[in-house]
Amino acid sequence: MAKRRLEDAIVASRALSVGIKLIDQFRSATNLFSHDVHYHSGIFSLRFSDELDQIAVGYGDGSIRFFSVTNGKQTNEYLPSSLPPLEHLRRLSMDLPIMSLKWHPLETHLLFAACVDGTIRKIDKQKNELNVIGYEPDNELTSMDFSSDGKYFATVGKDAHIRIYDSEKCSIIHKYHNQRTDTQLEQIHSQHNNTGEDLTCTTGHYYRAFACKYHPDHKDILFTGGWDNIVKIWDIRQKEAMNEAIIGPHICGEGIDARGNEILTASWTRSNSLQIWDFRTMGLLKTLNIPNAADEKGEFMYSAQLCDNRTVLAVGSGTCACHVINIETNQEIARLPLSKPIYALDSMLGGRVFAFGGLDKFCIAHMKDN
Repeated sequence: MAKRRLEDAIVASRALSVGIKLIDQFRSATNLFSHDVHYHSGIFSLRFSDELDQIAVGYGDGSIRFFSVTNGKQTNEYLPSSLPPLEHLRRLSMDLPIMSLKWHPLETHLLFAACVDGTIRKIDKQKNELNVIGYEPDNELTSMDFSSDGKYFATVGKDAHIRIYDSEKCSIIHKYHNQRTDTQLEQIHSQHNNTGEDLTCTTGHYYRAFACKYHPDHKDILFTGGWDNIVKIWDIRQKEAMNEAIIGPHICGEGIDARGNEILTASWTRSNSLQIWDFRTMGLLKTLNIPNAADEKGEFMYSAQLCDNRTVLAVGSGTCACHVINIETNQEIARLPLSKPIYALDSMLGGRVFAFGGLDKFCIAHMKDN
């Protein structure tokens, strides 16, 4: 309890230093800053710094830029052209989208990026350096995440393998292989067609994986999901997946989050895209309502996060908006629209400040208590 109070005090101090009010109730939300992104092929990833003062933004052209949380101004940029010439000789292209950004949980000056060209890149803010620290040949990386103790990170992508890395050595310590036999593909199609066939299994993914998320309270537990409509659960101390799995979510972005005994999934589906599951039983607890989505272009969510005050943030390509939804009442308390699909989402201070971006803009926004 004393440790938790100390952590809360540190967060409160950081919030105060950047001028953020720690409100107790979320009743509405509004944009603070926005930036056009047309010249950089859109935005595919976002991540707030642990110090709460900056946000890192990953673009479709392979660049990464930092922006101030307090005034929205750009503070730094890291371009693919700044990588060593040898890296450009090794790769066919270095200007493909940055699909995932994650800060190291302990060494908070280090930012890691997973890229469509198969590279894992690292920015050292103290040295002001960008380097390639890993490469997965013939793979298109879509997501990465760190264990809470910072010892490991996982990657997923087009080849449907799940790779676990030693974060200090940046070397693969385990690889969960995909499973793509004809029989298994038939089972997937049967499940997708609602035949009722049980598809629970203990092997890897069948199609492209788009999300990997470590449980914040269990450093060895990893969730992964993708096109095969299964959220797999891994204990990285074991060689195979756990027997439990969540059947149904069609994940096409970083659409898995976890908090306590709840797992949130964001599916790229016309309806029933936002669902909360019980970590203990893998049963469905609630499907969240998105007003008027069915009357427009559907829901089709890419990313979502669990926040304080029993709220969920979600973005996608159906409504082209960022939604703030109260879990208990299943009511939307805010909707911040853009004109084109939104792929990326992140939040800090329990959702009190959040950012989202896609093909036309990226915005920094905050919750309000009125």
